[in-house]
Amino acid sequence: MTSTTIDMNSYHSRTYLEAIYAALEKGMAAKEVVCSITTGFRSIPSLRIAPGLNPYHATVADIGYGFDAVQGTIIRLRKGEFISLAKEMLVFDLDTLRISEAQLSPNFELVVKEANQNVYNLVEISRYLNLQIAEMIKEAIKHGKALLGPEWEIIRARIENIQAIPRL
Repeated sequence: MTSTTIDMNSYHSRTYLEAIYAALEKGMAAKEVVCSITTGFRSIPSLRIAPGLNPYHATVADIGYGFDAVQGTIIRLRKGEFISLAKEMLVFDLDTLRISEAQLSPNFELVVKEANQNVYNLVEISRYLNLQIAEMIKEAIKHGKALLGPEWEIIRARIENIQAIPRL
């Protein structure tokens, strides 16, 4: 069986983990603005009860939790903490971000079908920020795959069933 820990003494590991952290940091900034705009959508009569608003808002929140989870794991590793399933945690959280990212745009587009021209500027800003979030998630995953190489798919296949368990 392969090691489930990440060697922080390795330049390779540190470099890729820092790249993942940096990508998610950029994505987090966009997520914070999107979250504020989405909260504001609730005060706009045409969007308040729009289909997709709750799922979209939940997806944005899930992405924020995912960013926090990955960055938290990286911070713990930087501090020298031994995490027995560090690779699995990293793959689980990054791949869960991939799933949330795939839901982001469809949920958003469902909401903004109800938007009137008074809020088009907010819609376009949100659409742009959603693209930024997606790009940063994809970049972080690319670095995660580079860090773990072929282990990425092996681990992802193992954790797939765990991802299917609903979170409360």
